[in-house]
Amino acid sequence: MRSSLPLLSALLLPLLSAALPTPTPSLSLSARAAITSLPSATAPPSRRDDNFAPSIPPVSLNLPTVSVAEPSIPSLSLNLPPETCTPGFSSYATPGPDGYVSADTCNALWVYFPNFAAAVAFSVLFGMLTIAHVGQAVLYHNGFCWVIIMAGLWETGAYAFRALGSKNQQSSGIATVAQILVLVAPIWVNAFAYMVFARIVHFYSPTRKIWFFSPSILALVFVTLDIVSFVIQLVGGGMAGPGASPESQKKGLNIYMGGIGMQEGFIVLFLGLVITFHRDQLQAERVGRLTADKIGGWKWLIWALYGCLLAITIRIIYRLAEFSAGLGASNPLPSNEPLLYVLESTPMWLAILAWNIVHPGRFIHGADAKMPPSWLSRHLCCCCRKRRCDECNGKLGHAGAHHHHRLADGSELEDNQEMHPVPKTHRGRVAAAPAKPRDSSPNGTAREQLRLRPQPAADNHREVSPEPPSYTAHRPREFLS
Repeated sequence: MRSSLPLLSALLLPLLSAALPTPTPSLSLSARAAITSLPSATAPPSRRDDNFAPSIPPVSLNLPTVSVAEPSIPSLSLNLPPETCTPGFSSYATPGPDGYVSADTCNALWVYFPNFAAAVAFSVLFGMLTIAHVGQAVLYHNGFCWVIIMAGLWETGAYAFRALGSKNQQSSGIATVAQILVLVAPIWVNAFAYMVFARIVHFYSPTRKIWFFSPSILALVFVTLDIVSFVIQLVGGGMAGPGASPESQKKGLNIYMGGIGMQEGFIVLFLGLVITFHRDQLQAERVGRLTADKIGGWKWLIWALYGCLLAITIRIIYRLAEFSAGLGASNPLPSNEPLLYVLESTPMWLAILAWNIVHPGRFIHGADAKMPPSWLSRHLCCCCRKRRCDECNGKLGHAGAHHHHRLADGSELEDNQEMHPVPKTHRGRVAAAPAKPRDSSPNGTAREQLRLRPQPAADNHREVSPEPPSYTAHRPREFLS
């Protein structure tokens, strides 16, 4: 029975396949795939439900915070020698003709190529003025003119060294001397202006004073202030010399600008005194208080003084504008050499020339031209109190013939001489005073007698213009041989 089943199924299958409808390919494919495909593993259904998720509180551990310091490693420093401006460094430039290098290199001492011809020309011009001042000082016997001579020598040397530096621009010594001389030489011109004005007041003023300043005090005060300004400018100019470090140059320029600022401040104060004197002299001339020989001369000297002070002021303003912005590339003034000759060299040459044209010796001469000794020289200078008379062969107190033509001041009196006022009449004439012997011996040779100088004859008396109290004439007692 079992053996006949396969045969039966083989006979029935064709009949069933013909009688039944043909199945669609998709069903047959899916059935065949279901039969032939292998069973695949699928994930089991999740048994976890979010509604019944277990809530476990977070566990926090309060552990102490441990800070670990970062290790400090000392910086490594090498004691290497500082860079020097020598060949091989990046900022060093090979000098060209006459030693020129650009201004931004480390071996540059000049910020431009100095003009040799211009430096020589101004050196010759200042030298001519200096020689002329030497000749005028000898001609007019003005010893105080050594101050303006010194100004001319310093200006001449400044441009002479500048000419040398243009041919040897790597020499720091030449460059430093040229810069210092040109920076501080105008101080001498300023001091000479102070000294000339003091003599103008002494010679031309009816009161011989300006405000409460006597001529000697006026010269002493302003010349001392000028010396202080000179020292400050000299220190600053030396610190800002060529070859100095940028820090030293900046500090030196600040000091120098402070010095020339002080100088200009003193000039402004001094100018106020000059204007006051000018106004007083015009008023005295209108009312007839000036003598005929002192009417016109003071005006020439005052206008020369105005011109000198104006030239110095122009130069100071230029220097302040030049150094106020430093020496960097952003400031074009230090690197402009033609501007130096226009606003520095030319004004100072004109300031010295003014005193060549209007020399004080041409107008201030005679017995009243000599300045009286100042308070300082009378009280502190011992040598002034022991002055010897060369015309009397060095004998102290000798009453030679020349002594009758001048009045002795306090510095010429000896310790055993007394000063007495000279009595005057109501008309201003000098009256003779009786001589009083100080000591006498029987033989007449033990001691010399003191008396006043002999007065001229009565017919030779002349009118004496009244003098201010501070300049009242006094006559000392003298020894007789």
